[in-house]
Amino acid sequence: MTSTRLVLLFAALALLVPSPEAAAQTSRNGAYFELGGNAVVSSFNYERRFREQWYGRAGLSLVVGQHDDDTDTTFLFPLTASYVNRPLSNHHLELGGGVTVVAGDAQELWEFGEDDEKVARVLMTGIAGYRYQKPAGGFLFRATFTPVVGEGEILPWVGLSFGYAW
Repeated sequence: MTSTRLVLLFAALALLVPSPEAAAQTSRNGAYFELGGNAVVSSFNYERRFREQWYGRAGLSLVVGQHDDDTDTTFLFPLTASYVNRPLSNHHLELGGGVTVVAGDAQELWEFGEDDEKVARVLMTGIAGYRYQKPAGGFLFRATFTPVVGEGEILPWVGLSFGYAW
């Protein structure tokens, strides 16, 4: 095994070992529905706390519409990382960012490409907002400012999330 692979293996294992502060919290996972937000439209999301106050999220959104006697389908995949302060409180400031992958018939959402052309784009997104979540889990609520940057434009956007942490 090369030294580079060995370093990457140890780095990956270090992310899986909980820190003492993270062990004080019991909730490590979350699932929520987000209106607006990083996917621009509604999305379903799974989130995992990796280290202390750091969370990673993967989401899925599907937009189906009619366009010129054809059904257009666009998939959106928001992938983000967030820093959440005050891990032993119920009220938090959440800051982060990531990307949203857009694939399919994106004419329904943006003017990407020509009609009947399949497209794939990566949009940059940000997160700044309020999060309500008890350390032990339960109801999860987020209200965030989530600007989306792509195709040379900045779309100021917001999101509301409702879900459950365990």
